[in-house]
Amino acid sequence: MQIKAFAFLVTIALLLLSACGTFATESPTEDISTETSPEVSETETTGALLVWESADAPCETAAMTLEGLSYGECGGPLTNVASAVTNHSARLSELSGLYASFSSETPAGDLIFKGTGNLIPTDAEKRAIAEWVKLLAQVAQAGRTDSAWGMAFVWQREGGPGGFCDEVVVYLTGRVTASDCKGYDAQGYLTASQLDQLYIWVDGLTTIDHTQTFPPETGGLEMTLALTGNGQKQADEETILDIFEFAATLYTELGYAAQAGAEVDKAQQVLQEFLMGLNSGDYTLAAKLYGGDISLLQTWNPDIRDDLPALLERACTQNGLQCLIPRLITYRAPDSDGGYHFYVEFNNTDQTLFRQGPCCGETSGTPVSLFPFLVEKSASSLVVTDLPPYVP
Repeated sequence: MQIKAFAFLVTIALLLLSACGTFATESPTEDISTETSPEVSETETTGALLVWESADAPCETAAMTLEGLSYGECGGPLTNVASAVTNHSARLSELSGLYASFSSETPAGDLIFKGTGNLIPTDAEKRAIAEWVKLLAQVAQAGRTDSAWGMAFVWQREGGPGGFCDEVVVYLTGRVTASDCKGYDAQGYLTASQLDQLYIWVDGLTTIDHTQTFPPETGGLEMTLALTGNGQKQADEETILDIFEFAATLYTELGYAAQAGAEVDKAQQVLQEFLMGLNSGDYTLAAKLYGGDISLLQTWNPDIRDDLPALLERACTQNGLQCLIPRLITYRAPDSDGGYHFYVEFNNTDQTLFRQGPCCGETSGTPVSLFPFLVEKSASSLVVTDLPPYVP
């Protein structure tokens, strides 16, 4: 426990050195002036891209198109509102183009989803969509939105040598917002792996209202956490530190992503091309884009000398490297030596999320689905220094 706490304090120290500002909150309540159309006599789902039905009584339903949202009691007349009320069109279009069609039961309600994409969503991603529709039905009914609706947890950081007033808000929908007291504002969405972790905390823990003051060497740094839990387990110190670190990481990554420029885009493209080269069998291209250690590849294949494309081919086809299509590449942070850190999630061949289980005879352990990659600057180009995940 002392080691974990020390590691977390080191993380905080690095944040203190690199941060240039702090975060402020959204306005708590915003009224939306809008007109609703007359009620209709039955549920119109023919053209809906997304249909939701609540898991609780009384039963409520919502049907969503790009143009609007209809809501009401199950089997009864529905009220239609324009998409300007819920502001959902862009997100719905994005989701529809990303995921394949599915129907599912989730803790946040039942879904029928019509998509044109290829990805098969995880259970957590399905739940996030259901939480989103549930929230928008509430917004449509109330005619306004409140930033507290659908909130999973709020993390705040105050004090310290930088005079911080940072805040990160994570919603059950997977949306994350961050802002600082200088007017900076950023937002994004959790990855499938991060959603898994969020729901483990929300479903397993009781409500948390915790304030922690760190040692004097942090400059009087204070962090607070307010989490709305639905479970029975009380969070211990280690779990609270895990959530602190989770939130601080989101804060940092959102900040770096907001500042990312053309060089980061180029680095991400190099990583994409490297991984796709391995997946498609273009090992000559992958070799040109790889600048990492090859000692492991050489150990696996002592019969191959001075032929990196051949080593990569053997690694992908025989040695156990999972040379899969990247599902999502997320920029994490710049490297101290001028490179760029990314996280990658991969797809299995059936378009489901790849999860790496316990290794080497172990029968227990948490599956891993988020993998770090570093893209570095070489003498004349950008190169990837990490290999895909390994499964024996």
